[in-house]
Amino acid sequence: MKKIKNKIKPFLKERRFTPANIAKGNLAGFTLLNSRKTNSTGFTLIELLASISIVALVSGIFLANYHSAGKQSRLNMAAQKIASDIRLAQNYSLGSKEYGGQVPSGGWGVYFNKASAPESYKIFADNNGNKEYDIGEDDKDRGGQTISLPDGIVVSEIDAGVSIDSVNITFLPPDPTTNIWDGVNSYNEVQIELQGEDGNSTKTIVVNFFGLIEVID
Repeated sequence: MKKIKNKIKPFLKERRFTPANIAKGNLAGFTLLNSRKTNSTGFTLIELLASISIVALVSGIFLANYHSAGKQSRLNMAAQKIASDIRLAQNYSLGSKEYGGQVPSGGWGVYFNKASAPESYKIFADNNGNKEYDIGEDDKDRGGQTISLPDGIVVSEIDAGVSIDSVNITFLPPDPTTNIWDGVNSYNEVQIELQGEDGNSTKTIVVNFFGLIEVID
């Protein structure tokens, strides 16, 4: 036992295992190990900033694409709604729908005016058969409608082979015959262009004298 103690004492002395060093945690051979252990955990400031930058960049790209897709979706839906409402007027004429208790002599139609009301359009009853919208023919209580386009979306162009400010698309029963009329001239086809919120994207509704209605890019 005495021999063992004599061997341990030099070892402890060499390793500085004194009460003072133990209290301070300053033990040769252990301080370096603990230091390495501490330094190997967590992120450095540069790594943290790089991670934050990557997350911000990815989030920015995602949000930009999300907003762009949302705007395009609203434009598509607005165009489809217009096409649906033109078909609705067509069906009104086929079904001899009444306006204020009477079947309109000129059938039903849809009116667009890019100059004075680019943010809306009307479903109207052609009561006097003149193939165009007259004030009072879109009365909601009698079956007419004025439909507003979503915010930021407007009728930017009406093309009937030439650019025109307004157009009436009416359907005369019983066939119904399709009339495309601007108040002066009749046309075989008209393209109604919608412009999106960004001012660049567009969607076009095409109607021809056969009564075919479609949405194109």
